[in-house]
Amino acid sequence: MGFTAYISTKDGDSLTVRNRANGEPVGSLINGTEVNVISEPVFSGSRKWVQIGANRWIANDFITVIRGARIVANRTTENINGLRVYNVRLIDRNGQVINTSTVRGVSGRANNQTPSHVAASQAPLPFGVYKFDFPGVVEFKDGEFGGVWSSMTPTFTTGRSELGVHYDPSALKQNSNSGTAGCFATPTTTERDMVTNFIRTHKPVYFICY
Repeated sequence: MGFTAYISTKDGDSLTVRNRANGEPVGSLINGTEVNVISEPVFSGSRKWVQIGANRWIANDFITVIRGARIVANRTTENINGLRVYNVRLIDRNGQVINTSTVRGVSGRANNQTPSHVAASQAPLPFGVYKFDFPGVVEFKDGEFGGVWSSMTPTFTTGRSELGVHYDPSALKQNSNSGTAGCFATPTTTERDMVTNFIRTHKPVYFICY
């Protein structure tokens, strides 16, 4: 067997990786991380565990399996004017990545690039799994939102709220508005249109960020 899942902790914290079911800690994975589960659940120490690699096990309670369309944003080491770049995959209901060209994302202000749960921090989104409030809907919002807005809510406990996916017309400029106030944004109109069309056409329910 083998299937894709995402780390989904209730408080948004990282998840401990162990050397066997209920074994010794050997590392951790940030909330939202995509993993490949390669075993059936094994019961040990009052809970079920699944294997994600050689001598790497995690608690089954803290993974989410998403079968339908979704947007997955993986943070990279690249940056645009001080903003960390996310590599964005637009995945259809069959699990296929449909974007044939690169889609990037940014989050938070250029001088504030550590993800945070603190409300109004203007930091990047906390890592984790989010649900779109209105799948398939892209509203018009002017100003910093660049004309588009799709609101979403974290599936984990956090102080952050009023979050969404939009376009950031100032991401490629070095000014006081460079970056977002904490949402997730595409830096060009081409990437905006790709994400917008995907949301309207495929109606993804989930946004995953890690």
